[in-house]
Amino acid sequence: MSLIQLIIDLILLAWLTILTILYLIRRQFNIKIVKNKKLSKAKRYIVFYVITEGRVNGIDIEKGIRNSVKELLGSIWLDIANPKVILYREDTQEGIISTNRVGYKTVLASLPFVKEINGNKILIVPRRTTGSLKRAKRIIGLK
Repeated sequence: MSLIQLIIDLILLAWLTILTILYLIRRQFNIKIVKNKKLSKAKRYIVFYVITEGRVNGIDIEKGIRNSVKELLGSIWLDIANPKVILYREDTQEGIISTNRVGYKTVLASLPFVKEINGNKILIVPRRTTGSLKRAKRIIGLK
């Protein structure tokens, strides 16, 4: 019995030694395992409409949104969120903002801070957030 117990103890000791060495090597080289690469590339589309006294175009709206994100949380979050107005209909004053999964809440939080564009008072109202451009276009009424 003591010989079997000695063999089991040696096997467990070897196994724990190997695990300890692997753990220390991983910590020394600071290896991080990426669990989901898709998470960082996933897009979010924010469907919005504009309430304004006059007419504005999509380029000015994008500049206003980018400025408000920068004022609210700084240029680092502006680079992370990278909001872009990819579609804007001037007749219905509706549009779609493209951002990533990490920064879409930042963009949503900064929309009320866009108050004036080209001398026109403006209010950007988010309607819905979706993960597909096709669904966002369907919400606006395209296709």
